[in-house]
Amino acid sequence: MVDAGKVSEYSNWKERLDLHMDPIDLRMASVREARNAERRFCFEVITPQYKRVYQATSEEDMNNWISAINNAIQSAVERRGLQEVDVVKRGSESHSIRRDIGSILTGRSPSVNHGSNSSVSHNSSQANSVFRRTTVGARPAYHRQGSAGFDDSPDKLLQVIRDADQGNCWCADCGSNVKTEWVSINLAIVLCIECSGIHRSLGTHISKVRSLTLDINSFTTDVVELLLLVGNRVSNMVWEARLDRALKPSPQATREERLKFITAKYVERAYVEPLPAAKSADEALLAAVKKNDVQQVIHALALKANPNVTDRSRGTHSVFLALAAADPAMPASALPSTRPDTANSKVTPFPIAEMLVQNGAEIPTTLPAFPLSRSASLYIEQKNARGVQSNDVLAALPTTMTPAEKQREREARLQKRVSAGGRLAKTPIQER
Repeated sequence: MVDAGKVSEYSNWKERLDLHMDPIDLRMASVREARNAERRFCFEVITPQYKRVYQATSEEDMNNWISAINNAIQSAVERRGLQEVDVVKRGSESHSIRRDIGSILTGRSPSVNHGSNSSVSHNSSQANSVFRRTTVGARPAYHRQGSAGFDDSPDKLLQVIRDADQGNCWCADCGSNVKTEWVSINLAIVLCIECSGIHRSLGTHISKVRSLTLDINSFTTDVVELLLLVGNRVSNMVWEARLDRALKPSPQATREERLKFITAKYVERAYVEPLPAAKSADEALLAAVKKNDVQQVIHALALKANPNVTDRSRGTHSVFLALAAADPAMPASALPSTRPDTANSKVTPFPIAEMLVQNGAEIPTTLPAFPLSRSASLYIEQKNARGVQSNDVLAALPTTMTPAEKQREREARLQKRVSAGGRLAKTPIQER
């Protein structure tokens, strides 16, 4: 677990939190990919006294661990630096002190052996601020009006998802309500911890699992809107359309029973209603995207439609069609003569476009023949990293320092990290 500037190891964490050994203080540590390791996907946390080597489940998992630990290192050092020089500034009630809200939890359970990863980032915003940013691990994120506040309450996102659909209070696959705090962001369903482990074992090409309480900075506004739009009820109307209810596992099911059912459901797609013989899955997907019908989009993808399918009439990629259907561009004659106030402009979420991307769609570098809205263009820019900086501000964010003062403070913090004796790697910021 990465929490409060430390890496802690626990034994039997599902039953009780028994510390395995002393935690690692990240203020004097660095992390990197393990060198000369005999096993794959290993990374090492190095302190002046010792080195500990850990093995992840995949290269992606290893990189996410390294990124998250680097963020925690930077947060721990910066927090100590702020305390030492007493430069913490308190603003209005809507301002909050930047803090590390990320944590990573992994371990062995009686029924599942998997790793959980989290990307950790910071933000300070008011309820009405709107901005886009790119987080560690190439997970772009932006907050729109009314969506801020998850950082201050990690359980808030979980509650929002449950309030949107009562079916999200129970696992989509076994019906358990115990630790039902996990989601598959490409399937847009809520899972219990046991079934989430089975989903992880299937691979990210089938299911991309995240925690609703530990990984909250992994969720873009588009992903959150997708979860609110779909959820367990809508998803199961597609994936369990032909299911004999007697075949569905109970909350007390064994790992083998869960694995058999989940594999049949999402890999073999055994319970999905087929399309009429005259219609292909790709045609169904294009029709659903144009109508902005998320349930039909799920149905087509469940029948193995190609998420990169293009409309033959104009050669338009499915993602561009989804963006245009969700937020059509205004005609030139209707545009204001002056540049709009971006600080007060609303950023439109694109849940269907995000579902396509999460299921393998690759946005072409060539734009479509028709114009796109401002929000759609911004979405594409961020996905393709076209001139988008790590903080692409669309609204006035609360601040107490000028850009020059921020730069000086950043340089002072980095210098403090070096003088502290820790060989600390800068977190790589990736954009797409």
